[in-house]
Amino acid sequence: MKGPRIYNSLSPEERIARLQRQQEKREKEVHRVRRNRIIAVFAVLFVILGFQIGYAHAQTNRINEQVQTSKQSLSKINDQKSALTAKRDDLKDPDYVAKLVRFKFLYSKPNEKVYNIPEDKDNN
Repeated sequence: MKGPRIYNSLSPEERIARLQRQQEKREKEVHRVRRNRIIAVFAVLFVILGFQIGYAHAQTNRINEQVQTSKQSLSKINDQKSALTAKRDDLKDPDYVAKLVRFKFLYSKPNEKVYNIPEDKDNN
Protein backbone atom coordinates (compact mmCIF):
# COMPACT_ATOMS: atom_id res chain seq x y z
CA MET A 1 0.00 0.00 0.00
CA LYS A 2 1.32 3.20 -1.10
CA GLY A 3 0.21 6.35 0.44
CA PRO A 4 -2.41 7.12 2.99
CA ARG A 5 -5.78 5.50 2.85
CA ILE A 6 -8.55 7.84 1.99
CA TYR A 7 -11.98 6.95 3.27
CA ASN A 8 -15.07 8.22 1.67
CA SER A 9 -16.44 9.71 4.78
CA LEU A 10 -19.74 11.49 4.60
CA SER A 11 -20.15 14.98 5.72
CA PRO A 12 -22.62 15.58 8.55
CA GLU A 13 -25.14 17.10 6.11
CA GLU A 14 -24.93 14.06 3.83
CA ARG A 15 -25.26 11.72 6.80
CA ILE A 16 -28.38 13.59 8.03
CA ALA A 17 -29.87 13.53 4.51
CA ARG A 18 -29.17 9.77 4.24
CA LEU A 19 -30.75 9.14 7.64
CA GLN A 20 -33.79 11.22 6.62
CA ARG A 21 -34.16 9.17 3.43
CA GLN A 22 -33.96 5.95 5.43
CA GLN A 23 -36.54 7.28 7.90
CA GLU A 24 -38.89 8.24 5.04
CA LYS A 25 -38.41 4.80 3.50
CA ARG A 26 -39.29 3.12 6.82
CA GLU A 27 -42.35 5.36 7.23
CA LYS A 28 -43.55 4.51 3.71
CA GLU A 29 -43.08 0.82 4.43
CA VAL A 30 -45.04 1.10 7.70
CA HIS A 31 -47.85 2.99 5.93
CA ARG A 32 -47.90 0.41 3.12
CA VAL A 33 -48.16 -2.46 5.61
CA ARG A 34 -50.92 -0.67 7.55
CA ARG A 35 -52.82 0.09 4.33
CA ASN A 36 -52.56 -3.55 3.20
CA ARG A 37 -53.76 -4.79 6.60
CA ILE A 38 -56.75 -2.44 6.56
CA ILE A 39 -57.62 -3.53 3.01
CA ALA A 40 -57.35 -7.18 4.07
CA VAL A 41 -59.64 -6.61 7.07
CA PHE A 42 -62.24 -4.88 4.88
CA ALA A 43 -61.97 -7.62 2.25
CA VAL A 44 -62.60 -10.28 4.90
CA LEU A 45 -65.57 -8.28 6.23
CA PHE A 46 -67.02 -7.91 2.73
CA VAL A 47 -66.63 -11.63 2.07
CA ILE A 48 -68.32 -12.53 5.37
CA LEU A 49 -71.13 -10.05 4.78
CA GLY A 50 -71.50 -11.29 1.21
CA PHE A 51 -71.94 -14.87 2.41
CA GLN A 52 -74.49 -13.72 5.00
CA ILE A 53 -76.46 -11.79 2.38
CA GLY A 54 -76.38 -14.77 0.03
CA TYR A 55 -77.55 -17.13 2.77
CA ALA A 56 -80.34 -14.74 3.79
CA HIS A 57 -81.41 -14.42 0.14
CA ALA A 58 -81.50 -18.20 -0.30
CA GLN A 59 -83.45 -18.59 2.95
CA THR A 60 -85.93 -15.93 1.83
CA ASN A 61 -86.44 -17.73 -1.48
CA ARG A 62 -86.98 -21.03 0.34
CA ILE A 63 -89.55 -19.43 2.64
CA ASN A 64 -91.32 -17.77 -0.31
CA GLU A 65 -91.57 -21.15 -2.06
CA GLN A 66 -93.05 -22.67 1.09
CA VAL A 67 -95.55 -19.82 1.29
CA GLN A 68 -96.58 -20.39 -2.33
CA THR A 69 -97.10 -24.12 -1.82
CA SER A 70 -99.02 -23.42 1.37
CA LYS A 71 -101.23 -20.93 -0.47
CA GLN A 72 -101.91 -23.47 -3.20
CA SER A 73 -102.82 -26.19 -0.71
CA LEU A 74 -104.96 -23.68 1.20
CA SER A 75 -106.87 -22.79 -1.95
CA LYS A 76 -107.44 -26.50 -2.69
CA ILE A 77 -108.65 -27.08 0.86
CA ASN A 78 -110.93 -24.05 0.66
CA ASP A 79 -112.39 -25.39 -2.62
CA GLN A 80 -112.99 -28.77 -0.97
CA LYS A 81 -114.54 -27.04 2.01
CA SER A 82 -116.92 -25.05 -0.17
CA ALA A 83 -117.89 -28.21 -2.10
CA LEU A 84 -118.51 -30.12 1.13
CA THR A 85 -120.46 -27.20 2.56
CA ALA A 86 -122.63 -27.16 -0.56
CA LYS A 87 -123.21 -30.93 -0.23
CA ARG A 88 -124.09 -30.54 3.44
CA ASP A 89 -126.55 -27.78 2.64
CA ASP A 90 -128.04 -29.90 -0.16
CA LEU A 91 -128.49 -32.85 2.19
CA LYS A 92 -130.56 -30.64 4.45
CA ASP A 93 -133.04 -30.18 1.57
CA PRO A 94 -135.57 -33.08 1.61
CA ASP A 95 -136.30 -32.81 -2.12
CA TYR A 96 -132.62 -33.19 -2.99
CA VAL A 97 -132.26 -36.18 -0.66
CA ALA A 98 -135.29 -37.84 -2.25
CA LYS A 99 -133.88 -37.29 -5.75
CA LEU A 100 -130.48 -38.60 -4.67
CA VAL A 101 -131.92 -41.77 -3.12
CA ARG A 102 -134.14 -42.41 -6.13
CA PHE A 103 -131.22 -41.98 -8.56
CA LYS A 104 -128.53 -43.77 -6.59
CA PHE A 105 -130.48 -46.67 -5.13
CA LEU A 106 -133.20 -46.89 -7.80
CA TYR A 107 -136.04 -46.29 -5.38
CA SER A 108 -139.38 -45.17 -6.68
CA LYS A 109 -142.47 -43.59 -5.35
CA PRO A 110 -145.57 -45.74 -5.00
CA ASN A 111 -147.30 -46.34 -8.37
CA GLU A 112 -144.29 -44.87 -10.24
CA LYS A 113 -142.79 -46.68 -13.19
CA VAL A 114 -139.00 -46.60 -13.69
CA TYR A 115 -137.53 -47.18 -17.11
CA ASN A 116 -133.84 -48.00 -17.56
CA ILE A 117 -132.49 -46.56 -20.76
CA PRO A 118 -129.00 -47.75 -21.71
CA GLU A 119 -126.53 -44.94 -22.19
CA ASP A 120 -124.87 -44.59 -25.55
CA LYS A 121 -121.11 -45.07 -25.02
CA ASP A 122 -120.11 -43.87 -28.47
CA ASN A 123 -121.25 -40.25 -28.63
CA ASN A 124 -119.84 -39.33 -32.03
